[in-house]
Amino acid sequence: MSLAVEPSIVLAAYAEPIASGRRVLFVGPAVSALPERLLERGARLVHVCDPDPVRLAEATARNRTASISFSALADGHFALRDGAFDVCIVEDAGIADTPTLVKRIRRALSPRGVALFASLNAEAGVPLLPHRPAGEAALDYYALYDAVSAEFEQVRMLGQAPFVGYVVADFAPDGTPEPSLDTAFVPSGAEEPELFIAVASQHTVSLDPFAVVQLPFRSVMAGSAADADAVRQARAAEQATREKLRELEAAREEDRSLGASQQERLRELTAEQARLSKLVAERDAKLREVETREARLREADTRDARLREAETKVFARDAELLALRQELENKNQQLRVQESSITDLTHKLSRGPSPEEATEAASELVALEKALQERGEAVRKLQRELREAERIGKELLRQLPEANPDSPAAKSVLKNAEAESLAQKLAKSQADLIATRWALEAAVRRGATAEPPEA
Repeated sequence: MSLAVEPSIVLAAYAEPIASGRRVLFVGPAVSALPERLLERGARLVHVCDPDPVRLAEATARNRTASISFSALADGHFALRDGAFDVCIVEDAGIADTPTLVKRIRRALSPRGVALFASLNAEAGVPLLPHRPAGEAALDYYALYDAVSAEFEQVRMLGQAPFVGYVVADFAPDGTPEPSLDTAFVPSGAEEPELFIAVASQHTVSLDPFAVVQLPFRSVMAGSAADADAVRQARAAEQATREKLRELEAAREEDRSLGASQQERLRELTAEQARLSKLVAERDAKLREVETREARLREADTRDARLREAETKVFARDAELLALRQELENKNQQLRVQESSITDLTHKLSRGPSPEEATEAASELVALEKALQERGEAVRKLQRELREAERIGKELLRQLPEANPDSPAAKSVLKNAEAESLAQKLAKSQADLIATRWALEAAVRRGATAEPPEA
């Protein structure tokens, strides 16, 4: 371990009353001189946690004492159980996420444990000795206090400031001398603190409110000379960094101007894309509308073709019905002539026919019966044709649900209905003829059985 004089070793001296004979947890750089200084001041063991694996590997390789152990700060726990340590010293509270770190340290401490959290003062000037940068962020006085007080009941805020001066001492004093401190040469009575220190616990801790820790002059001067070189190098680096920063800012401004023009162009392209998307949507809507209209036109063409086919069939049926109607009219004329003959015969029968007339009437009756049979057969044929025409007309009407009533097809259907009425009339005429035939047969039988009139 390094025994160099570092600002952090002051914490080993200040914490000696509470660390002597105790288990100490140190959170900070594993190559720091503070863990071994704590052992020198009486600590029983020191466990070091560092988030940097390189520093951990280097410190572990250089370690020669069993009283110091190491682990990564990223591990879930600092120890195998809660309350494993009596004292915790954090060299820089910004070494990790501070609220999480403070909560884990509270669990790692025993009920009467004490924790010292240090944080660099960003507003301090040139330090007496160089500080090792270890934290991710620097916490000011209030940020450090807020983070620690959120987990601990008792929090005291301290400051570690550089002290430079001479000691005037009596070589042969009587008894133990009482030291005196003169700060008149310091304008504000004290130097600006380089570190803020929060002493945290769950109970009241007794520590010196003011302590001066003397360091070896030659080590401090050597450190100061090295620090002066480091300051000069840091200033040169800072100047170079500022130049680089100005160049980067100029480049950023140029990029920003280019970015503004690109953003304007992007907005124009976005607006154009939105307009094109709208046009495409309108085109798709029109295409769908045209497709719908074409489908409707195809359906209309199909219906028109079916309508023309049906009209052709209706016209053919009209011609057949006209022929049937003419034939029916002829048959009716013949029936009327036959009815007249039957009427004459009936009159003759009522007057009592002579044997010659009876014989003639019987012959005529046979002829009439034969004619009636032929007419009946013709009437039945007409009825079958009329029923078939009616069925075809109804089928055509079902196939033409949207046809116009005034169209030729509809008129043909009406003609079918009229033909059906004519068929009914024909059937009635046939029934009348059958009844007349029965009357003639009865009359002939009466004439045949009657006696001839006396001379």
